[in-house]
Amino acid sequence: MTKNTEIFVLNQDEVMAITGARHGNPHHILGMHACLADVYVNAFLPDAAEVYVVDEKDQTEYPMHVEYADGFFTVKIENRQPFAYLLKIVRKVWDADGEEADEVSLIKDAYSFSYSADLEKVMQVVNGEDDVESGFRIKELFGARKLNFDGTEGVAFCIQVPGCVRASVVGDFNNWDGRVNQMRKIEYTDLFELFIPYDINQTRYKFEVLYENGETDIFSDPYATAFEPVPGNASLFTELTYDWMDAAYMTDRKKKNISMEPVNIYEVHMQTFKTDKDGERLSYQAFAKEIAAYVKSMKYNYIELMPIMEYSGEDTWGYDTTGIYAPTSRFGSPTDFMAMVDYLHAKGIGVILDMVPVMDIDCMTYWLEAYHLDGIRLDNKELIRSFRKVTGDRYADVMVDLTWNTMGVSKLTEYMKTAPDRRENFVDYVSSVTGFISEHQEVSALSHDQVAYGQGSFIEKMPGGYEDKYADLRIFYGLNMFLPGKKLMFMGQEIGMFGGFDGYHVIDWSVLEFEANKYLQKYVKDLNALYLAEPAFYEADKLPFVFAGEQEPHTVCFTRTDSKGSVCYVAANFGTSDQKSYVLQTGAPGTYKEIFSSDAAKYGGEGNNNKQQKVTKDGDIEIVLPALSITVFKKVK
Repeated sequence: MTKNTEIFVLNQDEVMAITGARHGNPHHILGMHACLADVYVNAFLPDAAEVYVVDEKDQTEYPMHVEYADGFFTVKIENRQPFAYLLKIVRKVWDADGEEADEVSLIKDAYSFSYSADLEKVMQVVNGEDDVESGFRIKELFGARKLNFDGTEGVAFCIQVPGCVRASVVGDFNNWDGRVNQMRKIEYTDLFELFIPYDINQTRYKFEVLYENGETDIFSDPYATAFEPVPGNASLFTELTYDWMDAAYMTDRKKKNISMEPVNIYEVHMQTFKTDKDGERLSYQAFAKEIAAYVKSMKYNYIELMPIMEYSGEDTWGYDTTGIYAPTSRFGSPTDFMAMVDYLHAKGIGVILDMVPVMDIDCMTYWLEAYHLDGIRLDNKELIRSFRKVTGDRYADVMVDLTWNTMGVSKLTEYMKTAPDRRENFVDYVSSVTGFISEHQEVSALSHDQVAYGQGSFIEKMPGGYEDKYADLRIFYGLNMFLPGKKLMFMGQEIGMFGGFDGYHVIDWSVLEFEANKYLQKYVKDLNALYLAEPAFYEADKLPFVFAGEQEPHTVCFTRTDSKGSVCYVAANFGTSDQKSYVLQTGAPGTYKEIFSSDAAKYGGEGNNNKQQKVTKDGDIEIVLPALSITVFKKVK
C-alpha cells in the first residue's frame, strides 16, 4: 500500500488545549490526519458515551476510545488512505419511563473540512480593500452564512477579533459549550472561521472568545440577520428565503425621476402606532395591513419607519442599534418584514427606513437589496455624498438624500407659536426656510424630533384658545405643505392629539370622537390629496419660488409653478381679522378659482372662504382672506 507523506503525533498538551478551550487551530489535531500508512481520527465530544468513525462508502465502523481527557476520542485506522467519513455518536439519555437509553446520531465532522472562508476575500480584508467600492460585501465573508461545502449543507462562520487567541461558536446545538466548536484562526490574520455541517436554522448562537490577557467574552454576531426575541440577545441563524411579488412595482420605480415626483411621508414608530385588541404590539404583517389602509385613506404615498434594526432599550426608540443587519424580532422574523414591505408595495406605498444610527455603506446597500427599501434616512450629508460616490448609479431609483430641513421647520414652528398680534414679517421666515434647499432631497419634516423630549404636540404649540389653536395649526400644516421640500408628518399629529411622543404611549385614536379632531384629520387628508394632485407643489422643490407681494403686516402670498408653467397662488392671513378686499396679484388675465381654503366649514373653519370664481383683465383679483387661514387659487381659464 502507498504510504502517506505526512506524519501525525497525538500530543497531550494539544489535547489539553482543546479540552480547556485554549486552542487557536483545532483543525491541527481534530478531524482525520494521515500518518505514513495509517490515518488517525480525533474528536472532542464531551457529552458522548461512545463514538465511531463510519466509512461513508462501505459503512465500516471504527470504534474510538478516550485518550488523555474525558470527551476526547481517538482512533488509529491502520493501512488506510484518508477517506470520507461520518461520526456516529452515542449519548446516554433518560426515556419517558425514567430508564437510561441510547440516543444515536450520525453527523459530518466539522473538522473534516478545509477553509470555508473565501481566502480571496480574506486577503481583501488583510489588504484594506474590504469596502463596497472594491466590490467587497461584508456578509459574503463575516457572520454566519448557509453554505453547501462539497455537497454538504451547513453554516460557515467567520469573525474578526484582534487580540484573540481562541474563538468558538456556541449555541443551542452544542449546549453553549465553548470547547465543542472552537474555530480555526486563519494564519497571519486575526480572523477565525469554522464550517458546521448541521441544520441549525432558527437556532440561537453567539461567539465566545479568549483574549491574550486570559479574559473571556461572549457576544452576539454583529452581522446576524436575526436575533431571538428581547430581552434575550442571542443571534438567530435564519435562512432569508422569500418569494417577492413586487417586480412590477420595482420596475416602475426605476422609470421615475424621484426629484420630480411627490413624496409625502407618514413617519411611524411601530410600537406605538397601534396595538391589537388585546393591547399587544402588532406583528410586521398585522402592522402592514393597518398602516396600508390608513396611509392610503389619508393620501400619503410613503411610510418612514423609525429605526427597526435590532435594538435593546425600549426607551431609545430604536436608536441604540445592537444588530445593524437584522430587523428587530419584536414584530416577527426577517421574512415577515419582507412580507410587510411586499404588501405595502402591492398597495403602492413606498417604504423608507431611518438608518441614522448606521455609518456603514455596506450595511445600507444590504438593506436596500435584501428588503427592497425605497429609501433610507441619513442625517450626515458627508455620508450621503460618500454613499452616492461609492455606489454610483446603482441606487439611482432609491431615496438616500432625504435630509430633514430641521432648521427651517423649527423657524416656521417658532413663527406660528408666536401670538398673532406679535407676529413679524413672514417673508423673512420663508426666506430662511428655503435657504436650506441644496443638492440633497430636503424634507420639510414635521417629525418626532419636534414633538418628543417633553416639547408637546404641534397643537399644543399653537397660541390662543381652543379654536384659534386649530386654526393656526391648519395654517402651519398648509404652509409646510405648500413651501418647497418633500413632506413628512409624524404619526398622530394629523389628528391633533395633545401630548408629545415618548415611545411608550400608543396614539390616542379616541380623540377622533371629537369634532375638532375629525375636522383636522379631514383637513390633512385633503391637504395631502391636493399635494399629490398639483405638480406645482412637488416638481420644483429646488427652484426659487416667487412672493406675490404683501399688502398687510400679517399676510403673505407666494406662487408655486410646475414644469409646464401652471401656477398655484398661496395666500395666508396670520392675523385675527378678515382681509375682505385682499388683492391677489396674478400678473395674468383670466378666470381664477379657490381650490383650497383652511377656513372651509368642513375643516372646522368659519366658512368665509371664496366660493365664486374670480375674473380679472389686469391680473389682479380681489379675494376674501379670512382670519387665521391659508388659501390656494389657480387659473382655470
